[in-house]
Amino acid sequence: MKKSIRNLLLTGAAIVVPALINNAIFSRSSALGNILGGEGRFWSSDEGDIFYTKQGHGKPPIVLLHGIYAGASSYEWRKNFDALGEHYTVYAIDWLGFGLSDKPKIRYKPAVYISILTRFIAEVVGSPAAVIASSLAAAYAVEAAFATPGLISDLVLVCPAGLSSLSDDSGSAVQEVVYALASSPVLGTSLYNAVASRASLRGYLQDNVYFDPSYVTDEVVDHYSAASHQYGSQYAAQSFIGGQLNHSVKDSLPNVKAHSLTIIWGREAKQSPLSDAESFLAANTLAELKVIDKAGLLPHDEQPSTFNRIVTELLKSETESEAAGKKARRRRSE
Repeated sequence: MKKSIRNLLLTGAAIVVPALINNAIFSRSSALGNILGGEGRFWSSDEGDIFYTKQGHGKPPIVLLHGIYAGASSYEWRKNFDALGEHYTVYAIDWLGFGLSDKPKIRYKPAVYISILTRFIAEVVGSPAAVIASSLAAAYAVEAAFATPGLISDLVLVCPAGLSSLSDDSGSAVQEVVYALASSPVLGTSLYNAVASRASLRGYLQDNVYFDPSYVTDEVVDHYSAASHQYGSQYAAQSFIGGQLNHSVKDSLPNVKAHSLTIIWGREAKQSPLSDAESFLAANTLAELKVIDKAGLLPHDEQPSTFNRIVTELLKSETESEAAGKKARRRRSE
């Protein structure tokens, strides 16, 4: 009997102690604020409140979509938001489960994000928008453009996923097992906290994301650490780790019609190497590739001046072409 009680106590301790440690890690995290500035607002989606910030004037409006990873948020666009806002109306959103947006305990799926994007443009932006999307978010932007023709005027995909990397849609037996482990209350959260520790975040950013590791400053690590340990931040990340957010665009990308389809790649990107761009260019004749030197997975962060110039010139050219077309049509009708 004593042995049984002891084993029961040990089992209980094995569950309670990690749970207490996990809770302590989240409780010590710093609060997040509106990093980008502008007009910070919340918009209610079917799944929860979405935080976004708005700045600037001019058409076409731009919607910035950050990638999907532990600690992700619109912080990713901190070097682009003001610069693009000098020419256009810019919206930067925190995806559901990230940043200042709600973080419900649900199984996150691509359809959730695709719906959020299309509804956000229709209800908040109120007119066709240029969408600039990073990494896996690019797959959701492509799907939204395909599903709602005319809602997205221009697409800029930054080191996109969905054809080579992260293109195996969820549902396999292996993914279900991984997701079950990743989302288990104690074990899954403990694994998440290990992946999202300051040391792991620093190492991942230096080795896999940035070309120049000096960009991974203490300030950057501080932000990612805080963002990845807001209450509920683990849920979306666990879905990502479990393959639930993978999405293939092999059927939708060839049928996307927009004013422009631009792919921007960091020449030294590792996780999504430049060679992956070939499949995107082959999939749609509209696609045009821009390569930024001395940049990895986040060229808009490592080389913001070059990135901002490319986007500004691209959209200016599209606006001028559209204006010239309208003028020509008016002349023909006179």
